Amino acid sequence: MSFALTSFKKDIARWRQDYMATLIWLAIPLLTGGLITTLMGSDVKPHGTLLLVDEDQTFLSELIVGAYSAGELGELISVEKTDFDEGFERVNDGEASGLLVIPEGFAQAFLESKPVTLTLRTNPSQTILPGIITNVTEILLDAGFYAHQLFGDEIETFTSMTDDPSDAQVAAIAVAIQNKMESVAPKLFPPVIEIEIIEPPPQEPRPPLALLFMPGIILMAVVFSANGLAGDFWRERQQGTLRRLVFTPARMSEFLVGKALAAAVIIGFVGGFTLVLGFLYHGISFAKLPSSLVWIALSGIVLFAWFGALQMLFSNQKTASIISMMLVFPLLMAGGSFFPLAVLPGWIAAIGRISPNGFMAHNLTLEITAPGPWSISLLSWFTLIVAAAIGLSICAWRLRAGFART
Repeated sequence: MSFALTSFKKDIARWRQDYMATLIWLAIPLLTGGLITTLMGSDVKPHGTLLLVDEDQTFLSELIVGAYSAGELGELISVEKTDFDEGFERVNDGEASGLLVIPEGFAQAFLESKPVTLTLRTNPSQTILPGIITNVTEILLDAGFYAHQLFGDEIETFTSMTDDPSDAQVAAIAVAIQNKMESVAPKLFPPVIEIEIIEPPPQEPRPPLALLFMPGIILMAVVFSANGLAGDFWRERQQGTLRRLVFTPARMSEFLVGKALAAAVIIGFVGGFTLVLGFLYHGISFAKLPSSLVWIALSGIVLFAWFGALQMLFSNQKTASIISMMLVFPLLMAGGSFFPLAVLPGWIAAIGRISPNGFMAHNLTLEITAPGPWSISLLSWFTLIVAAAIGLSICAWRLRAGFART
């Protein structure tokens, strides 16, 4: 095995000189994971500003102002009073979500059931918040209409009173309103159905979405780095190394073992650095780090071997590189690197788990979310070892069958 060690040292030394490639492979999970973690961890609610021009200055217009800033709606919309010219300019400049104008005489027109126009101008550069403001305004207008239909007599009595109504008059109106509310309550709020609330059985807490993204992102880096490392067979061929090795068949296996171990170290470094950051951020027990790291390194050997076998099927390096890159992105999509398999529909996730990197990402997810370390099944470990052995055997066959002699 001394020749395997020599082959291993040679590849490590060469890739250490080409450190930019390793840094690029390392940047893939860091940039992608950082972006997704930032988006998943963001809890920022949309917030808009409604500019209000209250030309009426009455109690009723103040009620409308309060309706926009009450309860949870107040967390989305801030109401600012302004004049028309300034408000019009701010909405046009995109500084507010809407401008509402309550005209003078609004309250009087409402009490006398006369037509009145509220002017609402929304910001065309926004969609959600202007829509909310428009819907709330329509609901308020509808509520005012039905309130006038229901309490029209009481409103008319109130408006016909003097400026200083007596206690008896106020009490009479209050009693009339109360009686009407009691009479219409069964029609407005009928018990249409009876609801029986049954507590669901307790479920285990689901891992955060950002954590579910982590295995797929790490496998994305493993796929890219394995494909890049597999291209090293073409460099060995161009330098004449393979041509000399073909005449020493006993050493071909050791040569491949050394290259596979070097690939495992490089991929383990890329994945391990990302794993440590992920474990720190998500608070995962470091007792799971060794098993996760070994799984990633072994997965890297499998992908390196099969990408190498694929590239050696073609007659030139350019064609091999194009075909292998064309295969990379479907693998990433199917294997859960863009969307975690745990959140996909069942049948899509089932297809993803049988893809090579999907199988690896799924088991890595099980490892980092399981109660204890070394939770990946023995069958999965055996599957990965067999896949690595078959892939390296195909590489050895291709080297002896003519790839090295060309």
